[in-house]
Amino acid sequence: MTGKNQLRRSATRLQKQGALYFQQTWTAGGTFLEEAQDLSVAFGRDMKTAGAKLATTTSRSAHGFEKALRKEALDWQVLILQTRDAYKAALEQRLQKVEHQALSTREALKPGTMETTVLRSARAVLEQAQNRVDERLGQAAKPAKPVAAKAAATPKAAKTAAKKGQSPLRGYDQLTAKDVVNRVQRLSGPQATAVLDYERARKKRATVIRAVEQRLSAAS
Repeated sequence: MTGKNQLRRSATRLQKQGALYFQQTWTAGGTFLEEAQDLSVAFGRDMKTAGAKLATTTSRSAHGFEKALRKEALDWQVLILQTRDAYKAALEQRLQKVEHQALSTREALKPGTMETTVLRSARAVLEQAQNRVDERLGQAAKPAKPVAAKAAATPKAAKTAAKKGQSPLRGYDQLTAKDVVNRVQRLSGPQATAVLDYERARKKRATVIRAVEQRLSAAS
């Protein structure tokens, strides 16, 4: 009897242990399934959120890139237009300058213009030579004391010639006031007197009259 009781108690303990094991295993399996389900739901939600965030970020990045690309294209377009306008303006300015130079050259090469320029230069050279000859002749013809009366009469004759409208020097009417002032110191006394009378009678240029008066005053 004792052996049977022990077997029964052992079987009861095994039964209880088996039931406990089964219960614990069932409970653990249920807990695992619940947690796995919760994790799956959370994972799906996180994935959905991450996917939406990724889509939003991608859309923003694409929009920003498109905006930056348009801005760069607009900047390049403006730069190209400005460069074209600047090049066009510089080209037009250069063409105008070349046309002006061509017109100036054409005017200078006209027969009448060239002849006038040559004649003016030749006339100026001849006038300078004539003035030098007159000056040397005046210096060489300065008389001694016996000829003083004739020299004194010369200003009168020059004055008479000035009143008659005759030029005191060759080409005198073509000379500017500055030219006459520059030549006053090289004139002889009669020539200076003739210039003074001519200026007072006809030209009436104050600068020339003053310069000749100073010349005559210094000579006297």
